[in-house]
Amino acid sequence: MSNNALLTTQHAVLIREFGEPEVMTYQDGVAIPDLQDNQVLVKIAYAGINPVDYKTRQGKGWGAEAIQKNLFDKNEPAILGFDMAGEVVKSNSAQFNVGDQVAALTFNGGCYAEYVAVDAKLLARVPSSLTLEQAGALPCIGQTALQFVEFADIQQGEHVVMNAPAGGVGHLLIQLLMQKVAEDNIKVTIICSPEKYAKLGELIDTSKLAGWIDYTKDETFTELQADVLLDLVGDEAGIRALAVLKSGARVNVLPTIWVDKLKETGTQKDLEVAGYKAERNGDDMARVLQLVADDKLTLCIQQTYPLSEVVAAHYELQKGNTFGKIVLAVAK
Repeated sequence: MSNNALLTTQHAVLIREFGEPEVMTYQDGVAIPDLQDNQVLVKIAYAGINPVDYKTRQGKGWGAEAIQKNLFDKNEPAILGFDMAGEVVKSNSAQFNVGDQVAALTFNGGCYAEYVAVDAKLLARVPSSLTLEQAGALPCIGQTALQFVEFADIQQGEHVVMNAPAGGVGHLLIQLLMQKVAEDNIKVTIICSPEKYAKLGELIDTSKLAGWIDYTKDETFTELQADVLLDLVGDEAGIRALAVLKSGARVNVLPTIWVDKLKETGTQKDLEVAGYKAERNGDDMARVLQLVADDKLTLCIQQTYPLSEVVAAHYELQKGNTFGKIVLAVAK
């Protein structure tokens, strides 16, 4: 493990119960994880934070269920965080060597820490033209955006409505959709605030949009007879957006916890509602890193916090008005 050979403990952010951001504690003396077969130990430089992180911290969804069953029920603490980029310091895999700069989406948590053990199949090398900060921001949002577009199976000429086009996943997804405007003659309408619409002009040619719905002033949305809704919000915002759809339209929603609520609300229109959760893999990690390296996708990082200020970072993310991504700087 190079010059870290004698290290057995690290700084990390632990939670022992679900609740407000203050349940997260930054502390020393946390054990560095052991490596299994075909895993590598990564010294983390940057870790991204995502809405799933704070929902898990609040005790909601699949992440919280796994923590409760595997850790809290055994009186053991959890470490949040699914995104990371850093340097390999130990390897049980023939694919990766000590010194390689890598990124991954894990879904096992553990990234709010100095070190994490990751399955080699989830890792991708970081192109030399990207910083580790960029790479640490990309795993969850990048793989989700790529896969979500493919999952939606948008056909030539279809009208797609998307809400939240300026958040972490959203600001990458809207760029991928605009590429399909050019290639497949689809139409795209977005739902967002005037502030976000103005910011999107830095990422896309907004004149190529079919329309923009300002949810801050439009009480009821126009019936656009759209074919597809890409809903990145869910709950009441997702329900409001159903008005734009034609009967039999498709609704694809992140996060999956809102599927039943949207199905129930959309029964009169016979809507086809499906939730999506990213499938983590090294190939898609490599794809999205290369798209950013090749300037085919623009990544926006709103703010970077030290790991020790993770509570403030969660409060900022929970406001729901992020443009792009919030990142934690882990390495001291």
